[in-house]
Amino acid sequence: MIKSHQERPIHLGSPGEEISIQDLQTIKHRFKRLNQLREQRIQEFLQPRQQAFLDLLPLLFHCNFPMLPGFISSTTPAGMPEYNPGIRTINAAKQLAKNFNYTRIASHIYPIEGLFLMGSVGSIAFSKTSDMDIWLCHQSDLLSSAIDELQKKATAIENWAASLGLEVHFFLMDSKQFLLGQNTPISTESSGQTQHYLLLEEFYRTAIYIAGKSPAWWLVPPHEEGNYTRYIKHLIDNLFIPEHELIDFGGFDAVPAEEFTSATLWHLYKALHSPHKSLLKLLLMECYASEYPQTEWLCQDIKKSVYQGNYMTIDLDPYLLIYQKVEKYLQKAHSHGRLALARQCFYLKVMGSSDNTMDSQTRATREKYMQSIATNWNWPISTIDNFKYQRLWNIKKATSEHAVIVQQLTHCYRMIMGFARDHVTQNQENSNDLRLIGRKLHSFLEKKPGKIEIITTRSEVHSKENTLSIVENRLPGGDDGWALYLKNVQMTNSADFGPIQKCRTLIEILCWLIINGLYHKQLQLQFSSHSLKMPNEELHSTLTQINLFLTRNFNYDPPLETYQTLKVQLSSLIIINMGISDDDGLCVMSERSDALSYGMGRQCFIQTINRISLSSWGEITTSQDEGVDGLFNCLTDIINNNKKPLSLSDLKFICHTRARAKGIILRVETVFSTLVKLFSKQHHNRSPRYILPGGTSFYVFQTANKTLSYKELTTKKLLLNELASPQEQFSTIHFDQAVLENTPIHLIYSLNRPQVIQLFYYESKADISVYIVDEKGALYTQQHNKANPGHLLKQYSIFLESLLNRNLFETFLTIEYYEIKKSPTGIFSYNPVQLKATSSNQELSLRITGEDTHKGIVYSIYCNEKEFSSLDHGNQVFYAAYQHILQFRNGKINYPIHITDIDLPLSAFRIDSPEKLQTIHYLNYKQKIEDKFNI
Repeated sequence: MIKSHQERPIHLGSPGEEISIQDLQTIKHRFKRLNQLREQRIQEFLQPRQQAFLDLLPLLFHCNFPMLPGFISSTTPAGMPEYNPGIRTINAAKQLAKNFNYTRIASHIYPIEGLFLMGSVGSIAFSKTSDMDIWLCHQSDLLSSAIDELQKKATAIENWAASLGLEVHFFLMDSKQFLLGQNTPISTESSGQTQHYLLLEEFYRTAIYIAGKSPAWWLVPPHEEGNYTRYIKHLIDNLFIPEHELIDFGGFDAVPAEEFTSATLWHLYKALHSPHKSLLKLLLMECYASEYPQTEWLCQDIKKSVYQGNYMTIDLDPYLLIYQKVEKYLQKAHSHGRLALARQCFYLKVMGSSDNTMDSQTRATREKYMQSIATNWNWPISTIDNFKYQRLWNIKKATSEHAVIVQQLTHCYRMIMGFARDHVTQNQENSNDLRLIGRKLHSFLEKKPGKIEIITTRSEVHSKENTLSIVENRLPGGDDGWALYLKNVQMTNSADFGPIQKCRTLIEILCWLIINGLYHKQLQLQFSSHSLKMPNEELHSTLTQINLFLTRNFNYDPPLETYQTLKVQLSSLIIINMGISDDDGLCVMSERSDALSYGMGRQCFIQTINRISLSSWGEITTSQDEGVDGLFNCLTDIINNNKKPLSLSDLKFICHTRARAKGIILRVETVFSTLVKLFSKQHHNRSPRYILPGGTSFYVFQTANKTLSYKELTTKKLLLNELASPQEQFSTIHFDQAVLENTPIHLIYSLNRPQVIQLFYYESKADISVYIVDEKGALYTQQHNKANPGHLLKQYSIFLESLLNRNLFETFLTIEYYEIKKSPTGIFSYNPVQLKATSSNQELSLRITGEDTHKGIVYSIYCNEKEFSSLDHGNQVFYAAYQHILQFRNGKINYPIHITDIDLPLSAFRIDSPEKLQTIHYLNYKQKIEDKFNI
């Protein structure tokens, strides 16, 4: 207990006025005495074996002794000014190193300038779970190798402290660099670069001087705070105090407005996972911002008490000072709801959220302390008792408290953004730290359909529920929805109870209860639904697998640098047919066992898709879809939006459909594996297609503009039309086994290569089928009745060779010819065909040419050397040519006419650039005209 002891006030004059050197020394001693009292409070709280840490701390950095903790080498930087170990410290050293013998350092060069504890360690809020942040200040001119060795020593001492049950963090600091705003050391409670001055204020308010030089700030009187730099210079220049006795961290004569913005955002960031710990500091930032630019810093209140001499008679606890300032601010603003929250945060900071953070004696002392605070500040009589019940919170109380906290966080966010608009210039507001923290906050606080809300107070739930009920009910708009209730609730009586969570889909409810800590193996879950049948075994299995997925893959608090890059999906879990009974035809047996297109009826076993996705920004989102389209929507979204490179492990499937689950999972895994293989990477000058069945339709996957999409083709004819469509790039095709399985098209595309035109023909008893795959993978098909294979090949050869001979294409193309055979067992094979060079003089040459005019294309058709022009025949030009061709026929024999060459402008093919031109355009035009001739 601090004894009341009023000392005389001290006034240090301004430059030009009287300044007493004795008064300067008295101020130094008063600050050191205040720090000794704080250190004594820490020692009283620590266990006996832990007390040795503070006893030995300065000695360990003052000398290098092999048997003492942290020893690295005899050349490690060591030695602090104004330090001589006392008898207690020397005895503590001898407990660890019996041969230790202290010898006073004669040097005047001290590499270590000072040691300071900071943070909650010296306050009423210090607990067994608190850590110790220590500023280890060193000379500016230390070599980098010396600094590295000093860091090794600090790390070794951290490890020794850990063996004593203490969590210690050293921050090496160059005070001169700090003064210039460079290399600001962070603490575990702050982000250095974003809050230099506010970190400095916290340091002056909470720091405990251990050893070394005295902070220059002590010697600047309160009324000269705004002239800090000039005042220190005056003291040193006029020899009031030797410069080598001071360590200068700077003052508050030029605090930029953006510090309040960045500090508030930082504490908002911390509050997302430890709200009660950060809210009080958030409110302090709001107080400070409201006073800008005439901010009344709390550390100045401590300084005023030291100078007035009453620092021994009043409580200058750092956390109490925060509470008092916030209380006054909120009382003045008549913000009673926020004030109640501030009181709760202060209580929890002092008392802890559970019973295991302090012994009974400490708890009794602090309860008495809190009661005195409540009395002095006129808290409602029941306030303290209500706060005590937090240790009995259930999820319903935590959820309601979360809503209050989110409201407060949102209020602070809007307030500080308004402050930034008024006081912070654009380039400052858009600093990197601000942008990253802003992204984190927006990502966490944003509400949108399917996104799982993570309760900020979930760690405060100390009373786990043994029974929960998931009930399907009607939402206000008339749609079906889901609700989670405490205890046993059914659809029939759900109106009599208030749910703890309502969601649009069942998957959201399941994710919410897992991610917020409600799920455990002993949990009894009641399920009541009119649309789904979910046996208890399936429900618990699904929950177990979701829990495993989230445990392995979800990061509650991604590092801030994660938000440097745009948000991407990391992994997904897809649950197929959740709660769907398999009694409606899913047990029919068939040789066609494809789960996407089963049996003669082409039934798709995929009925519903529920998906959970995790993002790099720590978001959990859910979605629900139906059928094979829903599955393909999920898969294409994962291919397009997941992090790269994509891995098969990024997606997991779950299915509980009886007798079909393994087959369904294996099928969709195979599809996803193929999609990853074909589309997870960009292909240079290639655009593959993947075709597979789904129900009674076919689905074609292809990338366009770096985005994978798919289209549904309901008939085989539409599928062949798709294969015949022109392509911007060479397009290989990967056929699923069940697509066009009784045709040679699989075989044909297995041979397909870029810059090669391949003609295949298959002769059956009734006709000859011709398949031509052009240089970009487009397929042309045509059936010829009663045709001679040799004659037919010759006609196609003349036409294709004429195209190539005129160099219509950008690159050199070749032509290959193949004959297709079919074995008695239905297996297709191929043989290359070498065409004999023959003269075409005896054949009819039919060449179609044209040119663009403002009235359209003017056609010229050459039958051998005879020309038929649109200028002479108008739109009857093709008919005129046809009549001329009939003169060449023997008798009444009707045989097909074959076009031998086409030379038309791009507009005839409905394209606008030569790069889009490919052989399929000429083949389709050839067939179009020949169909008119061969009526």
